[in-house]
Amino acid sequence: MYANEGVAVAKTASGAIRVVIGDRRRLIAEALAALIDTLEGFTVTGVVAGDEVVPAIAAQKPDLAVVGVGEDTDGVVELVETFSARAPDMDIVLVAERAEPDLVRFVLDQRLSGLLLTNAAGSDMAVSLGQVATGHAILPCGWRHALSPEADNPLEQLSERQLEVLALLADGCSYEEIGKRLFITVNTVKFHVRSIFLRLGVRNRMAAARMLSERRGKATRLSYRGAD
Repeated sequence: MYANEGVAVAKTASGAIRVVIGDRRRLIAEALAALIDTLEGFTVTGVVAGDEVVPAIAAQKPDLAVVGVGEDTDGVVELVETFSARAPDMDIVLVAERAEPDLVRFVLDQRLSGLLLTNAAGSDMAVSLGQVATGHAILPCGWRHALSPEADNPLEQLSERQLEVLALLADGCSYEEIGKRLFITVNTVKFHVRSIFLRLGVRNRMAAARMLSERRGKATRLSYRGAD
């Protein structure tokens, strides 16, 4: 259930809900940690900032991970993968400036516990994280509008990074080659490919490549006619 109505903050057997913070931007990570540490019923047990990886995440037994989203969405994917691998039962919530369509889809596709926006008040954040702790999922108001169908071109649903991945995929590059060219991990490439297939409604690279080729051909024809 996706909602943002008030509920009581559930506490773990040890007392407060244990939270780990993740963000490639160290200043933002520390700010999130400082904010959440002031919320009643929560305690921050660790911070993953910059390129750091905390190998003892599972040992800290966190109940919840709060991951900040900046321009580096690939870094967010990798952080989520790291947290999920080390603490598979942990809830994960993203914090971003806007409910971008790709972010909303990412939350839904990966079955994360939700998405919060940075314009939320501290009290609202406490209520929302409390909902997550009681087994609910959270998304900001208007999230369905962010998923409204694009006009005629399904490629418009893809992010710039996904278009880069699709172009290399259409050129016959392997996942490993795509990762090396774009400086991302193979797991991140696989994530983008799954998302691309889902957005385009196709099941394999040949169908995706054909759609890219057809759309490019259509754009070229329209451009040629416009020149007349």
